Amino acid sequence: MLARALALVLILVAALAPARAAEEILDYAARIGVGTDGVLDVTETIIVNSEGERIRRGIYRDFPLRFIDQTGDIKEVSFDVVSVTRDGREEPYRLEFGSGIVRVYVGSADVLLFPGEHTYEIRYTTDRQIRAFDTHDELYWNVTGNAWDFPIRRASALVILPDGARANDLAVYTGGFGSTASNAVIQPLQGGARVTATTTRALGPREGLTIAVGFPKGFIAAPTSAQLWAWFWRDHAGSIIALGGLLIAGVYYLRSWLRVGRDPARGVMVPRWDMPAGVSPALVHYIDRKGISGDPWRAISAAVLSLAVKGLVTLEDLASDVVIKATGKKPVGALPVGERQVLAQVEAADGALAVDKANGKRIVALQSAFTTAMTKEHRDAYYKHNTGYIIGGVILSAVIVFAAVIFGRFDENGIVGLVGLAVVGVALTVLTVRWGRARPTGLGGRILLIISSAVIGFFAVAIGGAMLLALTDSTTSPFLIGGLAALLMLNVLFFFLMGAPTEIGRDRMDEIEGLRTYLTVAEEDRMNMQGAPEMSPRHYETLLPYAVALNVEKPWSRAFQNWLVTAAAAGAAAATGYYGPGWYRGRDFSPDRIGDSLGGLAGSLADSMTASLPAPQASSSGLSGGSFGGGGFSGGGGGGGGGGGW
Repeated sequence: MLARALALVLILVAALAPARAAEEILDYAARIGVGTDGVLDVTETIIVNSEGERIRRGIYRDFPLRFIDQTGDIKEVSFDVVSVTRDGREEPYRLEFGSGIVRVYVGSADVLLFPGEHTYEIRYTTDRQIRAFDTHDELYWNVTGNAWDFPIRRASALVILPDGARANDLAVYTGGFGSTASNAVIQPLQGGARVTATTTRALGPREGLTIAVGFPKGFIAAPTSAQLWAWFWRDHAGSIIALGGLLIAGVYYLRSWLRVGRDPARGVMVPRWDMPAGVSPALVHYIDRKGISGDPWRAISAAVLSLAVKGLVTLEDLASDVVIKATGKKPVGALPVGERQVLAQVEAADGALAVDKANGKRIVALQSAFTTAMTKEHRDAYYKHNTGYIIGGVILSAVIVFAAVIFGRFDENGIVGLVGLAVVGVALTVLTVRWGRARPTGLGGRILLIISSAVIGFFAVAIGGAMLLALTDSTTSPFLIGGLAALLMLNVLFFFLMGAPTEIGRDRMDEIEGLRTYLTVAEEDRMNMQGAPEMSPRHYETLLPYAVALNVEKPWSRAFQNWLVTAAAAGAAAATGYYGPGWYRGRDFSPDRIGDSLGGLAGSLADSMTASLPAPQASSSGLSGGSFGGGGFSGGGGGGGGGGGW
């Protein structure tokens, strides 16, 4: 009996308890006032039921900022919030702009709603929503939008036309996007001065109410020239900024290059077998590579070999770990700055520096001290990178990109397209620069080739951007995408072009080119050079550090090997008594393979230094195109969007 009574009580309680209501829009009413200037004054009254699930703090309303006009061009509309209230009181809100939409968040993140009904009123103005045709003007308006997360029990609209205007044709559509169903009643009031439309069934999620009201021409003033220019700017601001910015940046870079980036004229290249006093092998590498940071280990290797040739260090066991040992001899005169740093690090390691993992930190210290010393002593002496001009161009470009992004309003496909084109454009620019530098024409010809190829590349990227955006149905302007991608290419191009040798740097480059020629030509060509010294072990060893610095040690060593074989066969004492340099003790050394042994010396030494480094730490119309007859659909026209709760 007790169990039956308890069950009966529970049944009665459940029956008497109110059923949990669904979160939905109970009523959606829009009042649309049409101004004589074509600006709409819209007030949307939205009554929602909140259960604290999706509508916890308030609602949000999405509003499209773009439309496609009769010619197929994408246009921008304005959206200005006048007021927002909840239950008759002012309510806080914020705007967030996305890909062609603005989202109005109504409510406060710090305030939770009480469950039940809440009435929101959002009033805003928007322009360029009246469609102008040859025979009439038309308001084609998506009242609710087709992207609401909630069902709408009832939706209605009241259109107030300008004074004197009368509606001469009407259409109404309901349902999902593209639907031509008409589950609504639309009728004129006050002789057509006003029009009302009301749904006759509830709308489900993602369904909406759309109306079309046609009225005679002459009641909407034609836009002034100032308005037309303002609209043009709004429609194309991003593209104008991108293309105009590209032009401005191009002028900046070109003027800067003409001022500081043009290389001095080349001198006559004459093969040579020495370098001026004070030009060390490491300095030859520094001048040839326009700096030391790109490949410090080859420069350090050249300095080590130079010390060895001078008798200040020896090299041992290059087949495995390299050990650099100080001989204790004093240098004759002052050492070049790079060699001085190397010798100091060797002496700091008790006179024997093993290039292995155990000494990784010391090798890092050597590289840092060497690079710092070389850069400090020789910066801007032989080559000016003109970094300040590049930084100025980068800052200017960053401002242009920022403004173009703010005013251009990318969509997702546009962002993807920009990234893809930027990657292709940068790669194309780098390849163009390398190809241009490799062409055996004069300096002016190479510069002209690089710039003309880059310009062609810019146009290729712009055309590619247009094709990509067309294939992806992006609403982002191809001029915006192409302009920004070309701007990036411009910065990369002048990063390579802005630097220039100084006058003395140009002279040293000509001398270095002469030395490179001497080290790499065939033996018979070398012997035909007037005044060239005869090959000998001493001559070979003296120039070996320079060959290492220029990455031509292998052909230089092979030339010496060939001479050694020929001279030994002829019984020359200098050749028959040569068993290798006194500063080198390697397990794999073989006098009859000296070209292989010493030719690979720099690579072995640089590889050993790199391997010794410590591992890094991780860290349209709605009235049949203007001819009346029901050519529209639900979701067409201006307005629209949708919303949800948050």
